[in-house]
Amino acid sequence: MSAAAGGAAGATPRAADLRAPDLPAGPAAVSAAAQAIHDSAVIVDGCSFFFAGYGDLLRASGLTAVNFTVALPMDDSLQAAQRIKEYYATVSRDPGSRIVRTPDDIRRCKAEGTFGVIIGCQNSRLIGTDLAWLEVFHTLGLRTLQLTYNERNFVGDGCLEPNDAGLSHFGKRVVRAANELGLTIDLAHAGVRTTLEAIELSEKPCVISHSGVTALVPGPRSYSDEVIAAIAAKGGVFGVTTFPNCNWRGGPTRPSFDDYLEALEHAIAVAGIDHVGYGSDYVAKIGAYPQWVIDYLSDQYAPYRDGKPSRAGLAVVLGGIDIHDEQLAGFAGTHHLPRLTAALLERGYSEQDVKKVLGENFMRVFEQTWVAA
Repeated sequence: MSAAAGGAAGATPRAADLRAPDLPAGPAAVSAAAQAIHDSAVIVDGCSFFFAGYGDLLRASGLTAVNFTVALPMDDSLQAAQRIKEYYATVSRDPGSRIVRTPDDIRRCKAEGTFGVIIGCQNSRLIGTDLAWLEVFHTLGLRTLQLTYNERNFVGDGCLEPNDAGLSHFGKRVVRAANELGLTIDLAHAGVRTTLEAIELSEKPCVISHSGVTALVPGPRSYSDEVIAAIAAKGGVFGVTTFPNCNWRGGPTRPSFDDYLEALEHAIAVAGIDHVGYGSDYVAKIGAYPQWVIDYLSDQYAPYRDGKPSRAGLAVVLGGIDIHDEQLAGFAGTHHLPRLTAALLERGYSEQDVKKVLGENFMRVFEQTWVAA
């Protein structure tokens, strides 16, 4: 955070020192030693959305940079360009943040105490069937390209399609073009065959920015050990999400932070410590999730009924919480991210390995993919 945004240049505010009564469940409250390691790390969230400036939630999280869903899954090319323009306008009003285009920009954010906004998208619908749009969006700052959302598009199949037909011919061209331009390919929400074919075809590492693990929570938003291992084998990163729907085991209580930690450690056991990251799938500002998006998703896929996912019984155990403003028992949202650092240290991970999970693994992929072929 820059001095103009309320702190000395190069100084990261400690989450425990912040007073943000509007955030669920209060501050993270971890040990001074864990907080110090957290403060020194380059921390990357693989997926967030609805950035509205460097506010209390992001300050408390300690995040260095976030891959934002700037272009929404339903956007066409013109709508996506408009949303990117709006992000530039938001950042221009906020001296504590900046659009990042290179990995060096992210490391500069860490050194300066500013916050990095990565322009991403969760669907390739924004390019339609015209590859020329891909170069246009890269020029506008797009750095991560999620190939599909839940449904089928011109590139391939999403995770909710009953028939997973894999990449289309056009989809293969998109993968090659993304490699050539310098875009990170994101396979979250993709069908299994689409995912595996993209990993195999891509000459650069791919990521799955925010998903659960099938071994613990079967379902369309989880991935099998086969997929996790395939991502790792090509040098990529599997981002384990704190989204409640991907962490609930079907019991009578809310999904918890311990459930998430078990999923994270399972992914580490399969992929190795160099290939796992954090992808919150959580708002960047409390209350920022628009009702029209919830309504759209409900109409299209029915995963969000009354602001809660539709898995039978989950709405009951969540009680009155809104998953867009609060996540797991013991981990209310991104502002509790120092608890992840503390928990991994308590479980015996070294400081170096903790920092890999927090952001260095994603940074390695960015360094390999954000370069034109």
